[in-house]
Amino acid sequence: MGEHDDEIQLITFKLNENIYAVDVRHVREVVSLKKIVKLPRTPPYVEGIMNLRGRIVTLVSLASYLGINGDVTDLNKGKVLIFTLDNNRDLGFIVDLVLGVLRVKRSKIEKPASSTDPSLEGVIKTNDGGIIIVLNIPHLVKELNLTD
Repeated sequence: MGEHDDEIQLITFKLNENIYAVDVRHVREVVSLKKIVKLPRTPPYVEGIMNLRGRIVTLVSLASYLGINGDVTDLNKGKVLIFTLDNNRDLGFIVDLVLGVLRVKRSKIEKPASSTDPSLEGVIKTNDGGIIIVLNIPHLVKELNLTD
């Protein structure tokens, strides 16, 4: 066992004015948003689908799904975090801007006392007084129930 056993790598990104992060192990790739095809009768947070190198990716607006109000993501500039579901289908969460990869000790991720939401893994306090919200992507994906 090495000294990095309790470290985690997170992909950080912006939704509106807040910074969020997810465990890099769950993200297959990050891509720019391509042409979106709208689907009929889908929940409001499902933006549609896109063709990514021959694979159909269902696109979910992460801000909309999380109920984060504010400016709508500029779909011309947005980025997509791609996840592969258990059924080998692809899911993409649309975010405003990907900031990079952050390496942090698991002990630095704190669970806020006010939160009982299992899709929230915790928060990280930054040196400049900010907060990074860490999301539990496997739980969010399961909650979306797109695996049928």
